[in-house]
Order: sequence, then structure tokens, then C-alpha cells
Amino acid sequence: LQACVEAGTCWQQEIARFVEHRLAENMRSWQAVAGARDVASLVKAQQDWSVKAAADYAEAAQRMRALATTLSLTGTTPAVQQSAQLLG
Repeated sequence: LQACVEAGTCWQQEIARFVEHRLAENMRSWQAVAGARDVASLVKAQQDWSVKAAADYAEAAQRMRALATTLSLTGTTPAVQQSAQLLG
């Protein structure tokens, strides 16, 4: 039970970390948009936001997949855990 609680806590912490990070990045992007002096700088700010957001979401998906795997293996036998690691 303790392992399940710890895994669930890690899941919640990861979600909170991601949301906080994306909010900060979005704020920086809005500041760049607000400070745009011409169409080119506006487009650049939007492109930078898109690239960063895509990378952040991809990274978060990998982290959440790893946490989900850990959570799903909580309480299983070492043999099951080893098999899951081999499947990667």
C-alpha cells in the first residue's frame, strides 16, 4: 500500500511540475508577443512557443509513461518487474 501511495504522489507531483512549467513558459511567450515590434518578431515568438510546447509535452509524455509503468508494477513480483524492464 505504501508503494502505491508513493507512486500516486509522484504522479501528482509530476503533473503539478508540468503545469507550473508550462504556465511560466506561456507567460514568457505572451510577454514576447506583447513586445513584438513587427510581424516577423510576432511570428518568431509564436514559432518559439510552438517548438517549446511540443518538446515539453513530448518530455512530459515520456515521464508520465515511466510513472504509469512504475505504478502498474507496484506490488508485482520481481520476475514481473524484470520482464517489464526487458520489454522497455
